This record gives sequence, structure tokens and C-alpha cells, in this order.
Amino acid sequence: MSARPLAELLREPAQAGAYYLTASDLEPLQDAAAELGMCCAHVSLDGCGDKQELMHRFATVLEFPEGFGNNWDALTDSLGDLSWLGADGYVLGLMHSQGFRESHPADYDALVSVLEDVADSWRAQAVPFWAFITVPDADFAAMDA
Repeated sequence: MSARPLAELLREPAQAGAYYLTASDLEPLQDAAAELGMCCAHVSLDGCGDKQELMHRFATVLEFPEGFGNNWDALTDSLGDLSWLGADGYVLGLMHSQGFRESHPADYDALVSVLEDVADSWRAQAVPFWAFITVPDADFAAMDA
């Protein structure tokens, strides 16, 4: 897919949300988003041991303000603000999530729910917020089956 259709899709808040894709599909999306002046960030869950570490990774990558509460409500609030990043929209790539999903299924489900809620909140403000959760090619192919 060319960058032009990607850019047109990414600037549309009504289409934004939390989606699964392969890691190889993420780079063209983030390239298109960067050209649009969107903030692009990667949060890797590779080796993430627990919810507190997950919160720390989000806080570090997205430069959350001091006093971040390290809980789901604080994550929702911080992702729903992001004013300190000063962007026209947001594209978040969640990398290497399968291990965390398998070892912490309840926290993984809560994270996906937060990402969906945050996308809904941004959509109401006409700002695109995309969360792309990458999965291995074989797992992605199995999702389509």
C-alpha cells in the first residue's frame, strides 16, 4: 500500500482505534503518520514481567509527567491527554506483546481495553489515536482463519 492511502486513513479519527497487525506492517504506517505530524512511539513488551513494568515502559516511552500513578486509571488519563507531546495525532506500536499476553492475560486484556477507550476519547475530540498491536506473521494468519 502506498503512503498516500495510508496517510488518508491515518488522518481520519473515525477509523482510529486498537488494531492487530504484523510487525512488518507497522513501519509504513508510522512513516506515513510521521509525515502527517503525528507522534509515533513504540512500546516493547518483550520480557515484560508484570503490570508495574508495563506501566513503567509506557511512562518512559511517552514521557509521562512526574507523578504518574502506575495503574489503569492513570494510564487511561495519561494516554488521553498527551498534550506535552504536541502532535496532530498519535500512533502507538505495541511490540512483542505475545509473551505478556500469555503470562498475564487479565492485564493484557485490561491494556487492550484501555487502548480502545482512549481511542474512543480521542475520536470524540476529532484527533486520531491509533494503537497497533503487533503479532507474529503466523499468529496473525491464524487470526484471519
